[in-house]
Amino acid sequence: MKKWGQNFLRDKNIAGDIVTFASLKKDDVVLEIGPGQGVLTGMIGPLVKKLVAIEIDPRLISILNEKFSGQENVEIVAGDILTYPLPAEWRAEPFKVIANIPYYITSPIVFLLLDWHKSGYGLTTAILMVQEEVARRLAASPGGKEYGVISILLQLHAEVEVLEKIPAAKFFPVPRVNSALIRISFLPAPRVALSHTGTFVKIVKASFAQRRKTIYNSLKNNYGMEENVIGDCLRLAGIDARRRAETLSIDEFATLSEVIHAKQKSNL
Repeated sequence: MKKWGQNFLRDKNIAGDIVTFASLKKDDVVLEIGPGQGVLTGMIGPLVKKLVAIEIDPRLISILNEKFSGQENVEIVAGDILTYPLPAEWRAEPFKVIANIPYYITSPIVFLLLDWHKSGYGLTTAILMVQEEVARRLAASPGGKEYGVISILLQLHAEVEVLEKIPAAKFFPVPRVNSALIRISFLPAPRVALSHTGTFVKIVKASFAQRRKTIYNSLKNNYGMEENVIGDCLRLAGIDARRRAETLSIDEFATLSEVIHAKQKSNL
């Protein structure tokens, strides 16, 4: 299992917590990422209408198929979640994701879930077991070192809560770091309205490209606008040019994005 970076949860009490935090109902559809040996799968299946469990390790597929062969509502899929085509009907049907994610693909999976949501699929909630440090970054508020690009891009579309911290000893093999359980609750609409999401994303990324510099210097060096224009945009957005990116709220980034986008359109 080491090849796939998997650490199996061996504490059934924590597995029970995951199920509880997911608030599962009889009409729920659930996508489980990385069922492993099926501990969570066995708890989720009897509670929901449909469970699709995607496992990348071929050595576990036969175990899972045998274990859940008698449960018609449980489907075991052999494959990689990063290339898995969601069923077309899930655009109209709400579903939840539950996952114990290998640390090395946490960010790709988080951005994948975000893409599903933005693409119009019915993803409502994700309960994820992730590295504790990553959990802090995903849920971070402005002002701290954990707050950054992924915090903003995710929280633009979702509420993020750290539910429970999990010691490394609760897994096998024992990882080198502790984990945390998070809940991502996707919003029906973005937290703030944006005229051009692409501009917002570019500004956020440019602002954090040099964290130790001021917002003015980060944008000057990484966004590709003339210095005097950057200064004007910051002033119009009501943002002190001496602040650092980590102190700006999502609303402030949105305001700055709108000002810059309008300025760029006027110069076309």
